[in-house]
Amino acid sequence: RPGAQLQVAVVGGIGEDKGYSVLLACARDAARRELNLRFVVVGHTIDDDRLLATDRVFVTGRFEEGEAPSLLREFAPDLGFVPSVCPETWSYALSALWQAGLHVVSFDLGAQAERIAATGAGTLLPLGSTAARISQQFFDLAYAKRAAAPVPRLVAGGSRAFG
Repeated sequence: RPGAQLQVAVVGGIGEDKGYSVLLACARDAARRELNLRFVVVGHTIDDDRLLATDRVFVTGRFEEGEAPSLLREFAPDLGFVPSVCPETWSYALSALWQAGLHVVSFDLGAQAERIAATGAGTLLPLGSTAARISQQFFDLAYAKRAAAPVPRLVAGGSRAFG
């Protein structure tokens, strides 16, 4: 999808411990630098209005337990993000993002880091990474994902096949 908007999903009730300030910094950085980057929060935050004011975030609002993976598939994000700045003991958000089939970016701490390291189904960043570095990682991952996708080839009759 050349020129397509990069959409990153975040799941849960996002407060300071769950990375609200990180998410806000990333959204503000994307707006300031006019990056083709948007976030969808499947859930809610401690201050949705400040995020919405960046014009780079959509917030679904509260959801029922078990609904997150289907909501995520509905929005079809490119990547998942667990912006937690405190170590967690499990990370429901990580599970939901994986259930939706997403590659997840998280900080290298707690259970989220242990689970990503054990599975390889994500990317770990140093805690304290700048918003610009986080955004660059999103674009690098999305580019690599798109570059690895099957390239259409012409087959008999002029139709396209993948492989």
